[in-house]
Amino acid sequence: MAEAVALGAFGKVISVRGSGARVGLLPSSRLVPSAVRATVGRFVSIRTASSTIIAIITEVSSENLAETDEHIAVASVDLLGEILPGPLRPKFQRGVTNYPTIGDSVDLISSDDLRIVYEPSGSDQIDVGTLQQDPSVIAYVDIEEMLSKHFAVLGSTGVGKSTGVSLLL
Repeated sequence: MAEAVALGAFGKVISVRGSGARVGLLPSSRLVPSAVRATVGRFVSIRTASSTIIAIITEVSSENLAETDEHIAVASVDLLGEILPGPLRPKFQRGVTNYPTIGDSVDLISSDDLRIVYEPSGSDQIDVGTLQQDPSVIAYVDIEEMLSKHFAVLGSTGVGKSTGVSLLL
C-alpha cells in the first residue's frame, strides 16, 4: 500500500473508526522539521477520491511501535468535515460522507484548504483576526449565529478578550 502514499507525505491512514482515524506518521518528508511537528491541535488533510477530509490531531504516540514499523509515531485524529468540489468553487461542510480508506495520504493542511474551511458563509460575519495555525488566514465570526446562543469568551491575561468582545459589539 505504500505506493498509494504521495512522495514526501506526512503520513497515511492506518485505521478508521466512526468519526476518527489513526494515522501512521512517516519519517521522511519534504517539509522543514519545524513545520512537520505532529502536535495535538494541528490540522491535517486526507485526500480521498471524491473529497478532502479535514481532521485535527487529538493524540500522538510512539509507544508499542515495532522496530520493523515504517512509522515513527501514530496520531489519532478526529474527522471534522470535508471539502467538496462545487459548481463555482470548493466548499467545506461539517461531517464526513466519504470516509478515508487504509493507505490514503495524509498531509498537514494547506493555507488554501484552511481558507476554504474558514471562508465567510454569510453577510453577518466579521473579521476578528487571524488563525493561530496560519496567520495568513483571516478568522471570521458569524454574529447572528453566535448571539442566538449562549457563549463565553475565555483566555489568559493579555490575549485580547476585551478587544475581541469590543469587535463583536
